[in-house]
Amino acid sequence: MKIYRSSMYLILVFMISGSILLLLCFLDYKNILSHLLTVITGILFSFGLLGYSFYLLKKRKEGKGIYWGHDGIVVDLKDNKIYWDEIEDIKFYNGRGGKSTVIYPHYTNHEKIRLRLKKWLPTTAHSIDWFSIEEPRDMHTNLMKAWKERKCEKPKL
Repeated sequence: MKIYRSSMYLILVFMISGSILLLLCFLDYKNILSHLLTVITGILFSFGLLGYSFYLLKKRKEGKGIYWGHDGIVVDLKDNKIYWDEIEDIKFYNGRGGKSTVIYPHYTNHEKIRLRLKKWLPTTAHSIDWFSIEEPRDMHTNLMKAWKERKCEKPKL
């Protein structure tokens, strides 16, 4: 079982963007009071970027990521799992937002998954964005192989 962790490139982009934005907020420190709302917004946004980058780095160091085993697929960094028997299909999606692997649970399992993941609304699909993990093509290829093996194991009625 291989764990596909958060992309170090994404973490660095968030860290550098947050740091640059924080520095830009204090670049014109003499006129800071004249555009105080912009400075406060910039500081909050930069802390958001920095906070998310440190969160991803922490999860990466903890060894959290996307992986699958004999019982199901872990679809996020919180170890939320979708079981093989709940999945209807897994597809590749290439859209404007980028490439992703999308896991579609069967509609009869939406409520059960919602309760297990403690969500307010049921999720009809779970997307694993390729830009957020390392070796996404390898992950998708291996996941599709595992999915085909699982589909062949299912008894046909």
